[in-house]
Amino acid sequence: MNQRVRITSPQTRLALRRRSDAMRRVDRAGRPPMSSTAIDMEAAERALKRQRRLALRTGLLLAALLAVLLVAAGLSSGRWGWAVLFLAPYPLLLALAAAHVRRAERIEADS
Repeated sequence: MNQRVRITSPQTRLALRRRSDAMRRVDRAGRPPMSSTAIDMEAAERALKRQRRLALRTGLLLAALLAVLLVAAGLSSGRWGWAVLFLAPYPLLLALAAAHVRRAERIEADS
């Protein structure tokens, strides 16, 4: 009778070992152990609320920008309307995303 042999790559063994090491670092409640620095929960909650407000403002601004582009496309004639719809949103999205990330990182740094 042939014996079954499990063949794995060195990367698989390394990944399994890392996972088992990580599992040993988790306490019985399933939480990772607290670090040596205490977490200021109030500051974390304030930062989370500020970031939620920022996300809401960014979403509303995005909706307004897209509505303006739709109106501009509707008022434009022929090919210009399609050009507005296909070309204008991308630079606006890039600028909005960059501003959002910059503000979110500033909120984290202030906390």
